[in-house]
Amino acid sequence: MSEEQPYTLVRKIGDLEIRDYPASVHAQLTLSGGANTVGNKAFGPLVGYISKNKIAMTAPVIQERNDELWNVSFVMPEGMNAQDLPQPSSGDLLITDVPQHLAAATTWSGTWKYDEVEKRGEAVIKQLPELGYRVDGEPRWARYDPPWKPWFLRRNEVIVPIALLN
Repeated sequence: MSEEQPYTLVRKIGDLEIRDYPASVHAQLTLSGGANTVGNKAFGPLVGYISKNKIAMTAPVIQERNDELWNVSFVMPEGMNAQDLPQPSSGDLLITDVPQHLAAATTWSGTWKYDEVEKRGEAVIKQLPELGYRVDGEPRWARYDPPWKPWFLRRNEVIVPIALLN
């Protein structure tokens, strides 16, 4: 089983979790394409980078909007620093630092369809003001399982960066 991106559970409200994510490092590609297919396009180059550099695979694979494009990222294992990682041979692949942040998350099992991500993301965002939070970044789609895992066992999440209302 792959190492998972760590977080601290701050609060649980029904199916919604408020999480505190520590700073992390991501290997990231920014690509054009459809929401349901861009992850597959990014997977090969991202796996190539971690394989070539003997970096362990982690979960989740993260996908988020970047204007009309998509960022698809692998989270590097805990404790790695961007400056210590080998530079990617492709200029399209970037190593990025992601600062510590709060996020609201909801989890479900099922197929990898972006319309489900949008629906669940909207439901999370709608709850935030009554809980004392506001959106503070792009919602992320997190996929935890390989494509050969049966669809009904796959773990998916929408993770919305948040900040306190003030």
